[in-house]
Amino acid sequence: MTEVESKRISTLLVAAYPAWKPSEATMQLYERLLLPLEAALAEQVVLQIIRTPREFAPPVGSICYQAARLALQRGEGALSVEETWAEVAAAIRSHGSYREPSFTNPALARAVAAMDWSELCTNSNVEATRAHFFRLFGAFQEGRIARRVEELGSAMRPTGRTLVGALVDRGAERTDSRTEPALGGHSDGRKRCGRVADSRGGGDVGGTRNQAGGAAQRPQQSGQGGSKKGPSA
Repeated sequence: MTEVESKRISTLLVAAYPAWKPSEATMQLYERLLLPLEAALAEQVVLQIIRTPREFAPPVGSICYQAARLALQRGEGALSVEETWAEVAAAIRSHGSYREPSFTNPALARAVAAMDWSELCTNSNVEATRAHFFRLFGAFQEGRIARRVEELGSAMRPTGRTLVGALVDRGAERTDSRTEPALGGHSDGRKRCGRVADSRGGGDVGGTRNQAGGAAQRPQQSGQGGSKKGPSA
């Protein structure tokens, strides 16, 4: 999908879950991880999730997983585990134990090969055989989905590294923008406090000097005045 389509799908999630308040970095991460997906497939997954009673926005990994599952099912035909067992049962009736059939679904073919076709046809414990088949088919199908998700991840790894660097740089810019005004404010405050202290200190020193000068002059004036009055008496 394009960047515009990934932004639209991310915005759809924000609108569907009003209590979700993702940060800018979270939105960028969602948009980048959605890019390798097909737009129509990703939107289908998101709309399916929104229609459920889910109260919180889904992790982006869950969206990628569901999209990979739908992509595999679309190419092979969506089959539930019960439907695959019905296909096996029909093949047992039509082919017998001597002619092993071929299956188009890779997970189904691997499950049949793992259990051995002749064993599937001749085992009298049908319930145990079916339960074993369900486990094998589910494991093989989950493995294929996981590999598909890994392929999507490897397709966007260079972009992911660029995204990490961009988020780190953005975080550093935000830290600097928050720190510099505070430091500037403290610096200006210190300068203002320094000027006030200097002005106060200068006034005190000047006052002390003036007081000292006045004190030194008063005794001298009184002494001179006494000496003038002495001879006139």
